[in-house]
Amino acid sequence: MKRSWLWIALLLSVGVNIGILATVGTARYRVEERFDRSRSEGPPPFARMADHLKLEGETRDSFLEIQRELFVTTRQYRENLEDLRLELRQEVTSENPDSDRVESLLAESGQVNRDLDRAMVDSVLATRRILTPEEQQRFFGVLERMRSRGRGPGHPRRPTGPRRPGRELPDPPG
Repeated sequence: MKRSWLWIALLLSVGVNIGILATVGTARYRVEERFDRSRSEGPPPFARMADHLKLEGETRDSFLEIQRELFVTTRQYRENLEDLRLELRQEVTSENPDSDRVESLLAESGQVNRDLDRAMVDSVLATRRILTPEEQQRFFGVLERMRSRGRGPGHPRRPTGPRRPGRELPDPPG
């Protein structure tokens, strides 16, 4: 008799877990589906930015294409940079770090950072070419608000005030 209750409890537990997984899975699918639909015009932030800039027609389409390209390019650079940083951490914390490998990873990381900055600069310059002076001013305002909130373009939030005493950065070796 005790064993039958154990099997019933086990089956109920499995059923509840399957129900939870199904609920989580379908909710995730619906969110991804909505995001994919909203991406048909570009990543949602860029479509909102185009709305804020009051862009229409060909200018809006060109703007969204520039931002789409930037989004794809910078995502790839950021993934590469993340992989390089992981490799670097693994190398410097390994039993016998290879200094040549460390230098190679640092050089590669620096190049990816430069490529990332180049992609952002090229995107801003391309965007400026398609905007009127008034639209450019609104665009610069959006970029400044994004930068001040630490959201970009592409750079983490940095403190803007003076450094606290004792928090100075060391001079680089060399």
